Amino acid sequence: MIVAFVNPVGFLAPQGREEDLSPTAPVLARLLEAAEWIPVTGLDEEGLLNVPAAFTSWQILRHGAVVLKPDGEEDAAWRRLTTETLGEREGALRMAHQAAQHIGWLGQLGTEAELHERGGLPLMVTVRHPHGVPFALDAAAREWQTWLDEGPFRGQFRLLSAPDQLTLLPREINPEGAVNYVLSQLGDGVELTLGVSAAASDASFLALCAYAVMPGEGPLLTSALAEQDREAGGEDE
Repeated sequence: MIVAFVNPVGFLAPQGREEDLSPTAPVLARLLEAAEWIPVTGLDEEGLLNVPAAFTSWQILRHGAVVLKPDGEEDAAWRRLTTETLGEREGALRMAHQAAQHIGWLGQLGTEAELHERGGLPLMVTVRHPHGVPFALDAAAREWQTWLDEGPFRGQFRLLSAPDQLTLLPREINPEGAVNYVLSQLGDGVELTLGVSAAASDASFLALCAYAVMPGEGPLLTSALAEQDREAGGEDE
């Protein structure tokens, strides 16, 4: 069995309001037809329904916070682990949400912060701009990261930046942890694993796969090529 861990955003679905899919996406999708697709995404169950693909196996959603089994039910063991983490980070997430609100207000950035919950506990904080102004999101990201680095919650969270949104989650909740868990559940029937993503933040889960595919001209491919150029330049010297 060939298993493909696929982040559909930037591959099967656009990332950001103005972004178009790469013209190579349909070709890549055809090449992966023989694989069993497992989505690894920040989307929730409803958001994944809008992706033009049939996911019939395991599903990794909400940046690794949620793992669904092939029958569509949430994996109980993974849920217990994430619930424990969210309980420990509840107060910190609520304060991070308040900080994001204040950053938008005080800086007159026009950004909007939202606290997302799951199972009665805070899960993550997102920041958007109603008109998708990049400058406002960049400024909010800098101020928010400074607040995290200089406050009592240093090292407890990870801040993800996308063209249309900032996302803050507990550091323990991540795609690579969920992918590693699902791999342990698949057993010995897996002959080959592929990781597919255009997002730079997915490098860790791609490293768990035998091969990584970076479609389009996304930030992951761009950073990989830049690193390759730097290494080549060092050898020339």
